[in-house]
Amino acid sequence: MEVQGTRFGTLKVNEKEIICLKGGLMGFPISTRFVMFPYSDDSSFFWLQSVDEPEISFIVVNPFDFFNELVFEVSDDDAASISLERGEDVEIFTLVTIPDGHPEEMRTNLAGPVVVNVANRQGRQILVKEYSPRQALIPAEMKNAVLRGNDKATSEEQQQIAV
Repeated sequence: MEVQGTRFGTLKVNEKEIICLKGGLMGFPISTRFVMFPYSDDSSFFWLQSVDEPEISFIVVNPFDFFNELVFEVSDDDAASISLERGEDVEIFTLVTIPDGHPEEMRTNLAGPVVVNVANRQGRQILVKEYSPRQALIPAEMKNAVLRGNDKATSEEQQQIAV
């Protein structure tokens, strides 16, 4: 199957790789089918591209790569809605925001993680009140190192360097 995107052009995708999100993402109810692929080699970041709306794509991460103590509880209703029965079938990712020209200020939405049942590629965005929707990804003590490494880069280069 071919997926048209405004950012990446035509992507060849195996239909079995499509993630179907019940209800879409908050603010994007029309986009319910997505493909996910690595941002670049050896990166913790991924692209989440809408199959339904070519202009919609997000940067996402596995939040456990950044926060060791993180725990998400998926309610029985949310698990049932995506036919999730086994813990080993769950994959969780969160959306990332990178302010233009300030990659050191990138944040992720821990309050709205996306839970995916990898066995059937069904998922849904859930609400987790205990966490912040704007959690910093770069610890304060590391921000100066990011800034020093990017002093002469353009904002687009800064974004690519950071990710």
